[in-house]
Amino acid sequence: MIKAIPEDFVVEEIAELPLTKTGEFRVYQLTKKNWTTPDLRRFLAKLLSISPKAIAYGGKKDKHGLTTQYITIRHQRDFTLEEKNFSLRSIGFMRKSMSPALIQGNKFCITIRNLKEVESVLANLEEVKVYGFPNFFDDQRFRGTDLSLGFFADRVLRGHYNGALQIFLQSQNINRADKKARERVAEIIASWRDWEKCLELAQGLTEKRIFHTLLLRPDDFLGALEKIPREEISMAYAAFGSHLWNELLRKLLTEKIAGLKEYQAESGSFYFWKSLEEPVFDYLKNLKLPTPAAKMHFPDELSRNLYLRVLEENNLTFSSFRTRALSRVFFRSFQRKVLIYPENLEIVDKRADELHSKKKALVLSFTLPRGAFATMLIKRILLPEEPQAIKA
Repeated sequence: MIKAIPEDFVVEEIAELPLTKTGEFRVYQLTKKNWTTPDLRRFLAKLLSISPKAIAYGGKKDKHGLTTQYITIRHQRDFTLEEKNFSLRSIGFMRKSMSPALIQGNKFCITIRNLKEVESVLANLEEVKVYGFPNFFDDQRFRGTDLSLGFFADRVLRGHYNGALQIFLQSQNINRADKKARERVAEIIASWRDWEKCLELAQGLTEKRIFHTLLLRPDDFLGALEKIPREEISMAYAAFGSHLWNELLRKLLTEKIAGLKEYQAESGSFYFWKSLEEPVFDYLKNLKLPTPAAKMHFPDELSRNLYLRVLEENNLTFSSFRTRALSRVFFRSFQRKVLIYPENLEIVDKRADELHSKKKALVLSFTLPRGAFATMLIKRILLPEEPQAIKA
């Protein structure tokens, strides 16, 4: 168990910031808990009476943790403040806004609780030190996506703009614990094409802009999609690209490694190795696979052919990703490492778990490169001695 309390999951962003004494963008260290980064950005914009576009960040940090990251605000005023669940501290200026390119990695301090014993976890950790672990995109990457409905970006790529819009309304920014919100959106879907009724049910600026567009132009679903904020479309595109990348990695691992261990998660199965034979280890340790786009660079024919299978299974082609339907957002391929290691790994503490009677807690400190998920490492080291094996 992790994230029992926010202080169990401490994240500190590591960034290379070109700080200056003056500049157009004031830089802040933002520490928060019980907030997602996008939600807090919107709240800060209202609180400080500035445009959300004036606030920029490099990474979306977990809501269920105590996280520190860097943001910029395009304003000369010092907005340093401290509230119950977040604080802002001005640290200087930059001549450009904060972006993912400035992030080098993240430092974690994680408390794992409710353990019967720690010996097997420590043994798994020793294996990870030697053989690393697979760099899957974890479930957090797909938050805001209702996998039962399919992917927003998948519908856009196929030109199914009506379906994409319905997926957005049902899965984006919907608090699944909020029954009234679910009922309201269900009523919108039931009233589909009665745009006047849908506009009456709409809440928030984005929904109202969507249905105002459809009230004026009843079949202009693409025009309605253009009313969705760019950041939310980017997140939806990234989720679909991450899903396809995970599918490629699954196929590659099952092709190369016998006796993989399976972990069933919300977003699909994750496959782990305990150890690797030398030829496979040599192949994987520096391997990078491209994320989906119209143009991709593959390290070899095997990975290319496996990706072609992924596309075929999803009824897609390379040209599908040339879409300019939503002109503000498009797919860009980048190279992602297949195998990674935790750096600066330290066992901070082994103790009785004060939250669970007769159980133990283990505290680990480590750093990971940008885009890697600490929760994937935790899944790996919490594998039981004999988890389910899958056929290669």
